[in-house]
Amino acid sequence: MDKFHKKNPLEQKKQAELIQKDEFADFEGSKAELAFLKFTHFLARNRKSVFISLASAIVVLAVIIGFFEYRAYLFEKETVTLEDLKLTHQKSKVGLDAQIQSLEVFLQNQSTGKMELRVWKDLSKLYAEKGEFGKAAGYLEDAAKKIDTPKEIKALYFYIAGNYREREKNNAKSLENYKIAATVIEPARELNGFKAWAYYQAGRLSYLNGDKAGAKQYLEKAVKLESAESGEDVKLLSSYLLLKLGKN
Repeated sequence: MDKFHKKNPLEQKKQAELIQKDEFADFEGSKAELAFLKFTHFLARNRKSVFISLASAIVVLAVIIGFFEYRAYLFEKETVTLEDLKLTHQKSKVGLDAQIQSLEVFLQNQSTGKMELRVWKDLSKLYAEKGEFGKAAGYLEDAAKKIDTPKEIKALYFYIAGNYREREKNNAKSLENYKIAATVIEPARELNGFKAWAYYQAGRLSYLNGDKAGAKQYLEKAVKLESAESGEDVKLLSSYLLLKLGKN
């Protein structure tokens, strides 16, 4: 029976735990000293596994830091490349098609993804100058979707994209952009002028698309908005459309 107990793993584990518990039973120092003593004993008993874990953590940390430093290097490099490209366009007076093509190539080859917002804005402007308002709106919509703050810029991009879509004769998409712009800018009390125009455009397009209830809602918001910044023009235009709605 004694022989069995000596070979029983559970009994051996219990005995080892008892020995570990009693190891510091006679220690008379402070709790901090006891904790430090236990920690050093733990390191001594498990130095191999502790070393492997520490080395692994250092390697992982070095890889993460190296990755972000490399990404920062690529971003700086691509920023310089883009600036040089735009400077070449200005000095050489490159035509719209050539400018668009070079920016499209740059957009495809850039690796960090951080330059997209800037290039999308530039491409939108160039396509608008060329008269391709659908492509101009598309890039500006992509840029607006990627922006979280400031809200004013996000709303402005959607508003301009709405204008481009309307010039493309795509009233449904234009209305969608104006509505998004109005919703995004709504909490900003200090930008009532822009807000009034966003409400007006959303109301006007709703009216043209046959949504009289939606048109009335937006136009009334534009009229009720109190701010010297908003001006009288947008209020007069909104009031005029409200009168037309009342007659119909």
